Amino acid sequence: MDGRRSAGGSLRGMPEIVASAGLVEFLRSLGAADGQIEQAQRDCTLVQLATDLVLARDASLSAAAIARRTGWSAEDVVALWRTLGVAVPDADAAMFSERDAEVSELALQFTDIGISNRELFRILGSSLARVAEAAVALYVQTIEPAMDAPDVDEVTWAEHVAHTAAKALQMGDAMGTIFAHHLRDAIDRQRRAQAEVADPTLFRLAVGFVDLVGFTPLSQHAEPSQLLALIGGFEARAFEVASAHGGRIIKHIGDEVMFVALDADAGCAIAHDLTTAHAEGIEPRGGVVFGDVITRHGDYYGPVVNLASRLAELAIPGEVLVDAATAAAGAHGFAFRPAGHRLLKGFDRPVEVYSLDQGAPAPAGASGDGPAAT
Repeated sequence: MDGRRSAGGSLRGMPEIVASAGLVEFLRSLGAADGQIEQAQRDCTLVQLATDLVLARDASLSAAAIARRTGWSAEDVVALWRTLGVAVPDADAAMFSERDAEVSELALQFTDIGISNRELFRILGSSLARVAEAAVALYVQTIEPAMDAPDVDEVTWAEHVAHTAAKALQMGDAMGTIFAHHLRDAIDRQRRAQAEVADPTLFRLAVGFVDLVGFTPLSQHAEPSQLLALIGGFEARAFEVASAHGGRIIKHIGDEVMFVALDADAGCAIAHDLTTAHAEGIEPRGGVVFGDVITRHGDYYGPVVNLASRLAELAIPGEVLVDAATAAAGAHGFAFRPAGHRLLKGFDRPVEVYSLDQGAPAPAGASGDGPAAT
């Protein structure tokens, strides 16, 4: 059979396919109506239908029905799900489950405890949308090629995508357990980062950036799979290193990663570890600054963040730059070399810069009274 099957089992560029008896029987076992099977056959999406049926298995309620059950208006329910990033084209369309109704009622009650539900749910929706996009992309790039082999028949393919979709939904149900752990860690991080800060919008943290010098030239001629492997390896190592030092990855920006840590030592350690291991032709560089940052929705802003980013851009391949205050705060963990005063974009005065020694850390007993020059 020619053609390429896309995520969920559709067939790209295929002529009309006659559904086998086995495939029809399996789709009916998932709840497919004859009209759905006929339409999917015309659209060459018979296998994709298996995924759609699993994901819509319990969708028996409309937004209007949830509104009648909860006492809220249909407009409120639709607005909630749209804030979560979910399209609701018709308030009378059956696209929600009993569990969705429970979640809707709980979410709409958040106003009773003074939480800005629109802001919170917008963050939640965008985060889960990214998880979903990542899950689909991972499936397409890793699992699907094996299922696209000529010896895999349509029934086996449909069973596989249906099973995968069901497991994904189970994982989604388990996210509450994972969230509890992250909530605990976030509370601990907030308490420690604000221990000496009076303003509730500020955290005292080390902020760092590490990017991959050489990635852009490589991307001009490398295969997509090679680039994905490189970025995937960099992201995986960044998460492992940050976690090992009690830090957190905030975001990936192409070939650059932004992280935070609770003190200058941990921030320098993360940057050090990320810039001392690299792929051939790629050399990381970084910048770290410790100070007060503005916090909003799990992200960070302000002069400290801007300075860390500028220092990463200024560093040569394999180097980590810090400002004088950060070198002083982290001097008992690492040695630093003076790197002069630099006039950086967006800063009125030259900044005193130090280069983190990528060799052995500073000798035991070094104090935090000032940068330890080597």
